[in-house]
Amino acid sequence: MDILLPHGLASLPAWLGMAITISVPVAIALLLGRVMYALFTAAEFQANAVVGAVKYGFVVEIYAVVAALTLVGAWDTYQTARDTLQKEASGLYMLALSVETFNGPGLSEARAEMRGAIRAYAGAVVTQDWPAMQAGVASAGSDAPFQRLTRAFLDVESERGAQQALQQTAGSWLAQVAEARIERLSVQSRTLSGLIWMLVLTVSVAVIAFQWFFGGASAAMHYAMAAVIAVIVGSVLLVSVKLAFPYVGDPALLTPAPFLAMMDLR
Repeated sequence: MDILLPHGLASLPAWLGMAITISVPVAIALLLGRVMYALFTAAEFQANAVVGAVKYGFVVEIYAVVAALTLVGAWDTYQTARDTLQKEASGLYMLALSVETFNGPGLSEARAEMRGAIRAYAGAVVTQDWPAMQAGVASAGSDAPFQRLTRAFLDVESERGAQQALQQTAGSWLAQVAEARIERLSVQSRTLSGLIWMLVLTVSVAVIAFQWFFGGASAAMHYAMAAVIAVIVGSVLLVSVKLAFPYVGDPALLTPAPFLAMMDLR
């Protein structure tokens, strides 16, 4: 199994993704209950209650470990993507603030090129990189605008010492943008692998199914407990999927809002 299924769930509108990840486990739990009660009697369930409860406790412990690792991995993916986005946007913002320092009469064209390069790069991120990131594919749409941005700040002829010093600092800001850009474009390749999602789904189904191998006197109570367990399983899956794919969904956890602001630079 690839990451297409969790990526598809993450890309759905929030209400629809929640409905699917909650309703499907609940439906599976209730359906399995009907099947198990059709195959076995209440006396057989009660006779297996002690042994079944012990084995179910073992399955639940495995699920708890897998769910915890998945949530931690998904949170790390989200946090890395968020920090990378902030790093890139802050470097671009500092470059935008430095433009007015090149205020000599002979640098008017250079200032216009700097602003134009910032707008072009931000526009390429929004219109080309972002759709590719949402689709989970590689993108080189911002390569040429980034090269233009680099040349606009490094090739300018400084007229004063303060401008020369700022130009050296601008080089470090450009390096910050470049590093963050590479990390942003590669975040999709560092998300949780398909094998991990397969493990999560397998253990989730095991937790939902195994509870029906033992039971008490009240079938209604057993159905209710099964539904609650299924809701918990679905909620864990939903949170993991949303964190692991922070650029997709409606609404997405991360948006290109900082770059949209840079596109309006004058």
